[in-house]
Amino acid sequence: MKEEAIKFISEVVKPWETLNRQLSAPFSMNPDINDFITTASALAVAIKHLPEATLKAKPENLAKESQSYEIMSDLADSLKHGELRKSARECKLNVSSMFERNSDAKVRFLRNRISIQHNTYGKIDFMECALECAVFVAAKLDVRTDWNPQVFNNTGGFSNEIKVHASKQHQVA
Repeated sequence: MKEEAIKFISEVVKPWETLNRQLSAPFSMNPDINDFITTASALAVAIKHLPEATLKAKPENLAKESQSYEIMSDLADSLKHGELRKSARECKLNVSSMFERNSDAKVRFLRNRISIQHNTYGKIDFMECALECAVFVAAKLDVRTDWNPQVFNNTGGFSNEIKVHASKQHQVA
């Protein structure tokens, strides 16, 4: 297996899959600072820098080819540097819980959603954007795996109660 493939799997695939599983658990947390945001931040930086480090590709050229890469690049830069020269590129992350309601007004937990709030593109689902960007990066690196990423949504039963677990787990104190 090529070194690029090993890096892609260890720095992108595994963290994405782990985060995807964790987000499917019904946790209630501080929306702006928690373990999920920390993991997503590291994943965004890894996705952005992998083509730079392995192919010496310039992010501004890759951004022209893929909107998801442009967003991940902007996110990584915003997370690392804070205020950017072009405020249109600035973005931040937060977490919210997604529920589905049926016609009987009962609900079920779907997943926790990490959102990118991008100054140009608005509100974007981080997991969907990271998935699309990772597939783009894999193609650029010519990495071939059997990875078939899908964002999890729970399909449990509907209830007239909302049940989420609130604890210090996944919180950043």
